[in-house]
Amino acid sequence: MHLRSLRFLSHHGLLPVLLSTLVCVGMVKARVDWSQRSVYLWLLWNLFLAWLPYGLALVASFLQTQRLARWWLLAPLGVTWLLVFPNAPYLLTDFIHLRPRPGVPLWFDAGLLGLFAATGWMLGLLSLEVWKRLLEERVGRAGAWGGVALVSLLCGYGIYLGRVERWNSWDVLAEPRKLFEAIAAHLREPWENRALLGITTLFTVLVLLSYYAFEQLRRQRHSEDAHT
Repeated sequence: MHLRSLRFLSHHGLLPVLLSTLVCVGMVKARVDWSQRSVYLWLLWNLFLAWLPYGLALVASFLQTQRLARWWLLAPLGVTWLLVFPNAPYLLTDFIHLRPRPGVPLWFDAGLLGLFAATGWMLGLLSLEVWKRLLEERVGRAGAWGGVALVSLLCGYGIYLGRVERWNSWDVLAEPRKLFEAIAAHLREPWENRALLGITTLFTVLVLLSYYAFEQLRRQRHSEDAHT
C-alpha cells in the first residue's frame, strides 16, 4: 500500500514541486538572514495558496483511482478547485514587486521571484492535467480541451481580479454580493477596461499554451516509456 501511494504521488509530480518548494523556503530564509529584513515573507503565503489546487486535484485523482469519483463528490471539488486555481499562476505577477532593495542584490530577488513563479506554474499545470484527464474520460478529448480553454479564460480573469482589484478566492464566501456586483459590471462593459482585457487575454494564452506544451511532453514521455 505504501509503495502504491508513492507511485501515485510520483505520477502526479510531487517530488519536483516539493523540492522546488523547499528551495523557495530556503531562499526566503537566506534572504531574511542576509538582509535582516522580512521582505518577501508574504511569498510563502502565496505559495501555500498555489498548493491548494494541486492538493484538490490529488484528492480528485485518488477518488478516481479508488473508483469513488461520483458526480456529487467531484462537482463541489471541481468548483472549489476552479476558485483557487488562479492562485498558482498568480505567482508570476509578483514580479511587479521586483526593485532594488538595500542589503540584497537585485539578481537574487529576481531568482527568488522566478523560482516561486515557476513552482506555482508547475503546481497549476499538474492540477489542470488531473481535471483534464477526468473530463476526457467523460466527454472525450475535444470536450476536455474545451474545458481547458474555459479554465484558462477564467484563470486569466481571476488573476485580473486578484492582482488589480485585490479580490481573494475566499471572497466568494466572505463578500459574495460585492464580488458578483464587480463581475456584473465587467460583463456589462468589458471593452471599457483595457487592463481587464489585457491581463485576462495574456494569462489565458499563457496558461493554454504552457499546458499544451506540458501535455505534449508528457505524452511523448509515456510513448517512449511504452517502447522501452
